[in-house]
Amino acid sequence: MKLKQIIRLLSCVLILNLLGGSWSDVKVKASNIVSQSTISVDQLVLDSIESEGVTTYWIDFKNTADLSQAFFMDWSERGWFVYETLKAQAEKTQSATIAYLDTTSLRYKSFWLANRILVEQSDRIVLASLQQLPNIVSISSQKQYILYEPDTSSAVLDNNVNTTEPNLTHVNADDVWAMGIDGSGLVVANIDTGVRYSHQALINQYRGNLGEGTFSHDYNWFDPYGDHTTPADDHGHGTHTMGIIAGDDGASNQVGIVPGAEWMACRGCDTSSCADAALLSCGQFIIAPTDLNGENPNPALRPNAVNNSWGDCGQTYDPWFAAVIDGWHAAGVYPIFSNGNASNCGYSAPPGLNTVGNPARSGNLTGVGSSGQQNGQYATHSNWGPTDDLDTINPVSGFEMMKPQVLAPGVNIRSALGSTDTSYGSLSGTSMSAPHVTGLVALIWQAAPCLIGNYAATENLIESTAVDIVYDDGSTLTSTNFPNFATGWGEIDALAAVNTASAMCAMGTLEGTVTTDDFLPIEGAKIFADNGTGYTKNIYTASDGTYSSSMPNGTYTLTASKDGFQVQPIKGVEITEGDITTRSFVLVRLRNLYLPLITR
Repeated sequence: MKLKQIIRLLSCVLILNLLGGSWSDVKVKASNIVSQSTISVDQLVLDSIESEGVTTYWIDFKNTADLSQAFFMDWSERGWFVYETLKAQAEKTQSATIAYLDTTSLRYKSFWLANRILVEQSDRIVLASLQQLPNIVSISSQKQYILYEPDTSSAVLDNNVNTTEPNLTHVNADDVWAMGIDGSGLVVANIDTGVRYSHQALINQYRGNLGEGTFSHDYNWFDPYGDHTTPADDHGHGTHTMGIIAGDDGASNQVGIVPGAEWMACRGCDTSSCADAALLSCGQFIIAPTDLNGENPNPALRPNAVNNSWGDCGQTYDPWFAAVIDGWHAAGVYPIFSNGNASNCGYSAPPGLNTVGNPARSGNLTGVGSSGQQNGQYATHSNWGPTDDLDTINPVSGFEMMKPQVLAPGVNIRSALGSTDTSYGSLSGTSMSAPHVTGLVALIWQAAPCLIGNYAATENLIESTAVDIVYDDGSTLTSTNFPNFATGWGEIDALAAVNTASAMCAMGTLEGTVTTDDFLPIEGAKIFADNGTGYTKNIYTASDGTYSSSMPNGTYTLTASKDGFQVQPIKGVEITEGDITTRSFVLVRLRNLYLPLITR
């Protein structure tokens, strides 16, 4: 008997042991085994095996994990709870299947988020055997997603340098920065083609930048394709989208809406295509960032919001990515997706009703369409709703099928390019629009930290403060031209959103002075405030050593620092609504401890 046949027989024995059967129950013909199964198998899988003899497919397992408690936990606890609960579910439900797959020579990869296993190049015997195992719900074919490549129909080459880009001033981002709100203390991410981390507009905001030319890419970067151990972008798309979120070179290139935020990234697309396994790997990395080897996850380091400028051209809802989105919600990570471009899918411009693709079709995420660079009007490359997956988290009666949720500038948007560390260029598309909203979430959460992780309240605020755009979409589903399935609830207004958010959290005042140990004021000393629940803030002293800042209620650890001085922490500082809390610091100089050489 050949070794392969022996392995098959041992596999049958293992399955019987797992199911409590006996040898007489073995059915050697694959067709007999399949006929007994109640597991749904994608016809594409069956067709592929029939024609090729082997195929790669997904095994989907039962998802019964209860994540409802997560919404009542603080930031760190919330992330760990979601990760550990989903990981435990996967280990329990997948154990029998993994035990069986280990007896074969097949390659496979287990995922705890979405509770799936990808099996590579399986034949019909393995497929039939799997259908006898517990906890499997379905076996499905692989998915293929595309990068929402820039639209060229309305693009005009525009590389003019503006201290602040007009798309940002149009949505009043500069007025928000003037209030001292620039995304500081928040972390943003994208799942895209990667990011050129050394670009002058992005290097200082990269969370892996430790200063003085040193970097740590663990927990800040992941490439499921295994091509890059440092953040890189072979395509350029991801560098451009991240630039719109956080780009700022500190000089004449203010291209990002939240220049004070830190960024991290995952390479979900290697070119203009995005492999499903890579996207799922990135989905997990967003909830539980890992080291470069994909090990030692730490959910406390997850981002606050994640930008996605990829999808498909489907015109019916596909739930393949739904478990990822649900996991992000439970972990408090805000999901933003581009609505897609007409040119990506061969549609006319404007594309018309029901052209939004997946996953942007999901009712439970913020889908973003395009407006002009600064004209406040619908851009005709932008795909339309409605969706056939109703909003269940933040529904507005009668408009539960609304897509997009909002528009943001998406025509001739200047940002960083991935070709060199100093290159910039203008691109058009909903891929350029969505990053504006990702950054807006960070602005809102800095202004109103009580909203961190609260998707429904935040999305409602973004929609309700958007500028109305009336448009006739020709739909019979609604009796109004606003909102509509081309422009949603209108174009974002960062100032209106932040002003509204600022009144939503109970705030107190923290003030004090920072002086040297010989009683001189220290200008530019940093007071880092951390409430332990995901909200942090950097406060800097004035020329006389004083500082003052409004802060949300909570108990903080304050850490004062300045180059040339010892760091001083103060724990347990209570901030109470309407009260002034005073804490002052005396920093000790770091003096030269070397004694002069004495010679005789």
